[in-house]
Amino acid sequence: MFHNEGKALLVQRTETDDGVYKIGQIENPTVCGYRGKTRMPFSSSAGIFAVSGSINTATLEMDVVLEVYGMNLGSLHGYANRPFKIDLDLSMVKGSVGLRLTGLDELLLDIDTKVFQVADDGSGKFIEYKKAHFIQDIPDVRCAPWLSPSSDN
Repeated sequence: MFHNEGKALLVQRTETDDGVYKIGQIENPTVCGYRGKTRMPFSSSAGIFAVSGSINTATLEMDVVLEVYGMNLGSLHGYANRPFKIDLDLSMVKGSVGLRLTGLDELLLDIDTKVFQVADDGSGKFIEYKKAHFIQDIPDVRCAPWLSPSSDN
């Protein structure tokens, strides 16, 4: 079983023969319950960045997979209503990406990076790449308390 910050991830790897692996999903209704109405999957890409995962619309808990240049950086865990930021210090990308939920129930990927761009002559330099990329609406979430129905009679 793989672990990330002390929490079990969703896959189990076993080696059946030398160099032959079997990957299976661990049953966990809290994390894997896509059939339940509280878990909503998401997936989107912006340039060299791809993000996918799911958000629990009741607790705002997220399981996120981030890819940069097609390289999977692993499974990450956090909450959409708290700061969720990933600092990157890679050879081709420096900076950070983060996920946030707006008051309008929109899940955004915030990109604040410098990306190495190679020129035709073989030289290159870091180019600033900043963007707030819309992933999807999360309609079952009430982000702004003033949008909730009034309890006054």
